[in-house]
Formats: sequence, structure tokens, C-alpha cells
Amino acid sequence: MSIDLIYSISQPLLVVIVLMAFLKFRFEIKSWNLILKAIALGAVSSLLIIAFDFVAQSLGYDMLKNLKRSGFYSFVIIGFGSELGKFIFLRYYFLKRKSFKGSLDGIIYAIFISLGFALVALPLFTLGVFSRPTGMQFLFSYTIASIAFAVVLGFFTGLGKHRRNRLVDSLTALGAASFFHGFYYFINLTTDQTIFILYGIGLLLISLLLVIKSINMKDEEAAPRL
Repeated sequence: MSIDLIYSISQPLLVVIVLMAFLKFRFEIKSWNLILKAIALGAVSSLLIIAFDFVAQSLGYDMLKNLKRSGFYSFVIIGFGSELGKFIFLRYYFLKRKSFKGSLDGIIYAIFISLGFALVALPLFTLGVFSRPTGMQFLFSYTIASIAFAVVLGFFTGLGKHRRNRLVDSLTALGAASFFHGFYYFINLTTDQTIFILYGIGLLLISLLLVIKSINMKDEEAAPRL
């Protein structure tokens, strides 16, 4: 087993352990059942991107010979294929839970779903299962990028908990997360470090703003009504 493969397995696992330790320290967790389910369902959701890639291979769309094919594979197969499975579990399983209150809960569950997905997907990316083997830039940044995608997915999905336009929020969540994921993969097909750095800074800023917004929304909901 290569060092890259070992790292691709251990990196998301280590992040899961650190986040669970933080939650235990920061909050009073009565049950880890839903968190563990989120990780497990995230791993299961990786089957969808494997199916998407299988169809792409059957049709020859995994042969990235030009910009058009690279764009299609990045945004549809990788971006949409990765986020669709996560969204389905977040929207149709976790959102219906009574403990799910809003965007902050959506972000937390989405992060653990995404990390479960990364536990399976990152080693497959490293092995070159999806189109081609990935480079060190992808290997070292994918787990962090997955957390950022999860923030976008979880925030907008969580908005639909108490709003009538839940369909709009859901489509925004899936569309935005798929776009960011697809763009991330597309950038990694190139060797342009400047675009990657600018994209990374922009994505992290957006994620940070959404986390802050979700925390403020939760505080407003908890505030007494006079």
C-alpha cells in the first residue's frame, strides 16, 4: 500500500475524530447515533458517484480529450454525482428529524456526511478510479474542500426546515455545492496554481460567512420574544 493511499484513508478519518472530540468538548452530546449514521450514510452515498463514473466510462466521457469533456466530467459526473447522494440523505433523512432545527444543524450533519463520503471517495480518487490519478494538490486539499462544500449544502438545505420555499432552498443547496465541487475538480485538471489559490480563498470565505450566518440565525431563534 502506497503512502498516498494510506494518507488518503487516514486524513478524513483523523478529521472525523478531531471534530467528534471538539463536539464532545464544546457540547453536551447525549447520543452519537445520528452523527455515526451521517458518516455511514456519507460512505454509502459514494456509490452514486461510482455509478455516475461507470456510465461515463461506458459512454467514453471519462476520456478528457478537450475542454468540453473535461467540463462535463468535472461538473456533472464529479460535482453533481458527489453532492446528489449527500443531499438525498441530508434532505430526506436528517431534515425530517425533530432535533434538526435549521442551517447550523444542516451544516453539522452535512460535514459528517461529506467526511463519510471522503473516507471512500478520496482513496478511489488516489487510485485513479475516476478518470485519472489525482496529484498531491488534490490529495492534501480534498478533505478540507469537502467540508467547505458541506457548509454550502448544509446551510441552504437547513434553511428549508421552517420555510415554505423548501424546493428553492433545496435546489440552491444542491446546485451550489455541485458547482463548487465540480469547479474544484476542474481546476485540479489544470496546473494553474493562481486560479486554485484564488478559488480556495473564495470558497473558504464563503463557507466562513455561511457558518457565521447560521450561528447568528440560531441565536436569534433562541432569543426571547418580547
